[in-house]
Amino acid sequence: MTFARQSLGSLASLTFGVLASILLARLLGAEGRGEYTLAVKVAGLVLAVAQWGVPEVLLQLLGERRYPRGTLIGASLALGLAGVVGVGLALVLAFPFLSTNLLRDVDPLLLGLTLVGSSASLVGLVARRFIQLDGHVPLYNALDVGRTALFLGLVVLAAAKLPGQALGATLAWLVAECALALAAGGYLRRRGVESWRPAASVAVVLARAGAPIQVGLLAMFIGSEGGAYVLNARLDLAAVGVYTVALSVARLVLQVSLALRTVLQARLVGPATGAADVTARVTRHGLLWMLLLAAAIGLGAPLVPTIFGRGFAASPAVLVLMLPGMVAYGVWQLLAGHLLRVGRRATLAGIAWVFAVASMILQALGAQAFGLSGAAAGLSVAYLLAAGIAVAEFQRATGYRLRTLLPGAADLHFYAGLARGRRAW
Repeated sequence: MTFARQSLGSLASLTFGVLASILLARLLGAEGRGEYTLAVKVAGLVLAVAQWGVPEVLLQLLGERRYPRGTLIGASLALGLAGVVGVGLALVLAFPFLSTNLLRDVDPLLLGLTLVGSSASLVGLVARRFIQLDGHVPLYNALDVGRTALFLGLVVLAAAKLPGQALGATLAWLVAECALALAAGGYLRRRGVESWRPAASVAVVLARAGAPIQVGLLAMFIGSEGGAYVLNARLDLAAVGVYTVALSVARLVLQVSLALRTVLQARLVGPATGAADVTARVTRHGLLWMLLLAAAIGLGAPLVPTIFGRGFAASPAVLVLMLPGMVAYGVWQLLAGHLLRVGRRATLAGIAWVFAVASMILQALGAQAFGLSGAAAGLSVAYLLAAGIAVAEFQRATGYRLRTLLPGAADLHFYAGLARGRRAW
């Protein structure tokens, strides 16, 4: 299967993801959508800390072939699950304080369900990562599609029993995460003959190597998702719902970089020779498609209230202001793969924290001055700043000039040849 055709495997996942976003908005309304988002993103916070950067470290360790694959699986799961328990307990203790501001008006039951589900999410995340790095990209995508399809069906059933309530959607999310963990973990278990017994020495290596990445992942969560919590503390759940819908549509741009990065990382396992050239080529093509997709989404922004419901009438303007930031974030994602491959983990963590601090400050100031539109503009500026730093670091690591990352005439000729069937990726 060619490079481009492998990337197209994420289209089904994109379709189901869009359907899920639309259904949640229509079934829950702006306020219910906001409450569901704030609850489920708590699981994202748990993962940002508990995974300890291990999924990204595996890219380098599997490429170096220093440890048996089964030992890496066991150590990754043990380290991650221990982190889930620790972070979960910390959040439970902090809830009395958070319930008066960042988690204001969010049902504690929803938070309990998402904390339980974070364990399943961790298992699914690690298992799918091994499947991806083994080169089984179609299966990697199929598991994500299956999870989302199951979630969609359960959301519809839950809405019939609990109309307009975030509880039904949260239960559907929990069941879908557990199903993914069982399917992905079961596949790895049946396919491999190695023991999954974790080795303490390997866990220490993973923890040390992953520490800078973990710091970066936490920063990414704060910068990308923290705005919703700030809006909840300053405004209300309905405003969070409107902002979330706009963000979910804007993030469709990232499907391009996600699809390319999914296949690119499998190509980066092995000798580093040529990795920079592959990354630059993929970034050029990714940037071209992200710009085209962002333009199309911007033109279609007025349709958001029609598709998602009249309660989201304020979303179009917010959506348009988010699009430049999403394109910048996509470029950042693609370049990060190479920086990880050459061991620049601390650099990536530093970029992430610059983004996190800028994002929170700019979103808070923007929301105070101009409401939701101001917050959206602040988020985009933060993404553009971080992407600019990532480009500079990639140039420093490779010696490449900026123009090697920008689409040119040769890339357009590539598509002309592809259309005539004379070329393949």
